[in-house]
Amino acid sequence: MTTKLKEYMFTFEEGGWNTVWAKSLPGARKQAIDEYKDSLTLNPRLSSVHKATKKGLQNAYSLFY
Repeated sequence: MTTKLKEYMFTFEEGGWNTVWAKSLPGARKQAIDEYKDSLTLNPRLSSVHKATKKGLQNAYSLFY
């Protein structure tokens, strides 16, 4: 049996947010680090990584409207 990927949200030290897909919370933290390792301005705040909820995503997306 394979573990399903879950969506995790996180914020950046400089402000803003994004999501990654991973099997676990430690995996999500690693994914966020790996995805932004070459960025000088986007530094994931590892303490903010959490499993995304429908309401959390709706609230975050509402910032765009």
